[in-house]
Amino acid sequence: MIKTIKSLFFLSLLLLLGACGKDSSDTIPDENKSEDIIILHMNDIHADISNFPKIAAYINDLRESNDNVFLFSAGDLFSGNPVVDQHDEPGYPMIDLMNALKFDVAVIGNHEFDYGQENLNKRISEANFPFICANIDAENAILNQPEAHTAITSSTGFKMIVLGLVETGTKINGRYIPSTHPDKVEGIEFPYYKTEIKDYTHLKKDDNLFVVLSHLGENSDRKLASENKEIDLIIGGHSHTVIKNPYEENEALICQAGSKGRFIGRVDIKIEDGLVLSKSAKLIEVEKLNKVDEEIASIVSEYNSNPVLDRVIAQNLAEFSNKDELGSLMTDAINWKLKTDIAFQNSGGIRSWLPFGDIKVKHVYELDPFNNEVIVFEMTCDEIRSLINSSGRGDLKVAGIHYRYMEQGDVQLETYNGSKLDESKTYKVGLNSYIASAYTFNHADEGQNSFVSSSNCLIEFLENEKEINYSGTKRIFGIN
Repeated sequence: MIKTIKSLFFLSLLLLLGACGKDSSDTIPDENKSEDIIILHMNDIHADISNFPKIAAYINDLRESNDNVFLFSAGDLFSGNPVVDQHDEPGYPMIDLMNALKFDVAVIGNHEFDYGQENLNKRISEANFPFICANIDAENAILNQPEAHTAITSSTGFKMIVLGLVETGTKINGRYIPSTHPDKVEGIEFPYYKTEIKDYTHLKKDDNLFVVLSHLGENSDRKLASENKEIDLIIGGHSHTVIKNPYEENEALICQAGSKGRFIGRVDIKIEDGLVLSKSAKLIEVEKLNKVDEEIASIVSEYNSNPVLDRVIAQNLAEFSNKDELGSLMTDAINWKLKTDIAFQNSGGIRSWLPFGDIKVKHVYELDPFNNEVIVFEMTCDEIRSLINSSGRGDLKVAGIHYRYMEQGDVQLETYNGSKLDESKTYKVGLNSYIASAYTFNHADEGQNSFVSSSNCLIEFLENEKEINYSGTKRIFGIN
């Protein structure tokens, strides 16, 4: 009996010591585990690095007071600033600065392809963050296959599943591609994003956040949200929409932050016991921020210091007021340089404005950033009409002729003095390589590559002219 009592005593003592030796967290769960997550986002920066010093200061201040600050890009990092586009390694300054700001993830936008697939592979390899996209199939392409999604984890282990999608709004010979030069996406297939997302919605769980990092445009984002209840958050791009008051569609919060780094999007998420308690979003106007990160400012200043791009090449005597005037100048330059009879420039390729007064080399590359070479065709009048009719009304700016939309739906081709073009003749017509590849029109001649870019045509033309005045220039009639 005494032995039994002693045995029970020692057993009880061992159990008590064992319990005391355990971590209290093993037996008492933290029922009030909560945290705040901040997602900052930008989209359609288009190589504009001017606001990065203020953006960096804002982000760094947040990181000092919060363990969970994440930075997303919703696509179109490149094309728009010659400091970045004309760099020896096209696009590298953007990646360098994004690494310095510690971006967490980027979706591949349509303009990420503008430098070609080899350059895109290099830029992605240099980034300290992943580039993702679910609706890209690069099995037969130069581009390395990107991951469809990535998982980002908070300091307490809460997971955010981030899925990337890119727009495919351009149809070329029955094939849908993003809005870029068709040659730049050769070999890449782009499955329909609405179908493709269905392969990933199973990743949504009760205890995570399912985020779509979208380069689709706001209208497509709304449709995507309405058709997929699993989406918690859409961070958008492509349409350059300034959504000052982010809103919910089918319980998905939809956000977008304009373009060119003028705004930072901010999403605040409250987590309680591993579940999303609330989510809200707003825009931060960068111009109103006062602090500057001196280290980032120094990097930006070094990239901006470029005497080649700052060279003055002409004087503009009158402000440009519309794309008709700009397009007339750009096409005049093609005719002058290549001795073509007629030249066309698509409105979508006119990306900026030339300033009043000094025109510098960099202003031309901002206006025409894509390095598209000019293709020269021998074309009949009917083939020229086919080209004009293949685009929206007034889309193609012109030099060498006027053209007029008639009531019957026909297009009348005229000389500058108003007489009709000779229908029996063929004409040398200069088109940038994007028009030549992306527009569907009749042409018996396959075209000859001049191996001269439209931007270089313009630089040389301006140097030759020394002064320009295109105020009131009009060559397209009957649009309305």
